[in-house]
Amino acid sequence: VVQLTVYALMQVPVGVLLDRFGSRALIASGAVLMASGQLLLSLVTTLPAAYLARVLIGAGDAATFISVVRLVSLWFPPRRVPVLTQLSGILGSLGQIVAAVPLVALLHRAGWSTAFGGLAAVGLLAACLTIIAVRDVPGVRSTAIPAGMLGQVRDVVRVPGTRLGFWSHALAQFPVNVFLLLWGFPFLTQGQGLAPATASALFTVCIVSSVVAGPVIGVMTGRHPLRRSWIVLAAGVTTALAWTAVLLQPGPSPLWLLVVLVVVLGVGGPGSMIGFDYARTFNERE
Repeated sequence: VVQLTVYALMQVPVGVLLDRFGSRALIASGAVLMASGQLLLSLVTTLPAAYLARVLIGAGDAATFISVVRLVSLWFPPRRVPVLTQLSGILGSLGQIVAAVPLVALLHRAGWSTAFGGLAAVGLLAACLTIIAVRDVPGVRSTAIPAGMLGQVRDVVRVPGTRLGFWSHALAQFPVNVFLLLWGFPFLTQGQGLAPATASALFTVCIVSSVVAGPVIGVMTGRHPLRRSWIVLAAGVTTALAWTAVLLQPGPSPLWLLVVLVVVLGVGGPGSMIGFDYARTFNERE
């Protein structure tokens, strides 16, 4: 929760820094921050130090995805941006699968310090690869931060498309995030009586569903930009229907219904990327 809170609070400051320094600098800096947090996490013996490690990871995480989204929107033609944004999100989803399977196996086999020390090494490798391979689009960075952070936020929020993007992102992303990152696992194990291995498998089904649906939603968004809201609303309605079916059961739901639930959550998640597309198309490029 500390990591997620820092991630959320850092979004606007990171956006201001991104406008000034560009994606390459922020992705590399974010990777270094996350690597530092993982290294600290591999060595800590007290809870306050673990909190600090999670703060570093959340701050680095906050600098990463939004920088990739900006890089995609500047380098590629507008019609291809939705698909490539979805593919960027899919890479993040694959990272969740890595965390759920091989990282857990390494954790049990080699121990806490080795597992998180390995993550720190991966983070440093990502920083080096970013410096070597990533290039910002020339001529789009600001030389100074104009109007102050609050002034920029006020100007952007006044654009109706920004608010539409915000609520679209929230509607599609909130259900799958709270399920995967907060209480989904205890809901499946304690509330539904599933074995931990079965609950983990359902998590994987959810992520795979998101991976499969992402490119399809990206193509639809690029081809039918005036129908983007339909996708977001469909995600919200189907999610509500799936949860209603599960929660109306007098006892634990049958496994097939839980599979339907996690598939619906996974398919709806990529709809949140449409929020970025609204923000891109309704605001001036700078």
